[in-house]
Amino acid sequence: MQYEVDSYILEYVEKDDKYYISFLDSAKKNCRMEITKDIFNAYINSKKAYTKINNEVSRHIEHLYLSDTEIYNRSFHKEKNVEDMVLENIDKEILMKALGNLTETQVRRIELHIINEITIRDVAKLEKVQKRQIEKSLSLGFKKLKKFFEK
Repeated sequence: MQYEVDSYILEYVEKDDKYYISFLDSAKKNCRMEITKDIFNAYINSKKAYTKINNEVSRHIEHLYLSDTEIYNRSFHKEKNVEDMVLENIDKEILMKALGNLTETQVRRIELHIINEITIRDVAKLEKVQKRQIEKSLSLGFKKLKKFFEK
């Protein structure tokens, strides 16, 4: 599996159970180094956090074009009561149980495709597999989730 992230590429070679980072050095030479799983995960989590921050910033850019009255009207939001917070936590617990029924691969692919909004074709490129394999994995994962929620 391979993830292209800004100026570097993260790669996991399953058959060797090794993690690598590739990048161009200052002399424009390709460099590839083996890294630990912890460092690999730190890079992935860093990218997710960066994406989250960018998404939050982009959501707020629209406020540049709103009038003071529109911003004032949007600023009021109803506080959640205890019942709403409990229901929200129950929903999260149920979702975690549902995801527990999926394979690690299915969870990863659903996260990449749905949460990170990466196309199926790009997920296939990242994982160096056929697009059809990603589609099948997602389909099976969604069927398991649907079955879980229909109980």
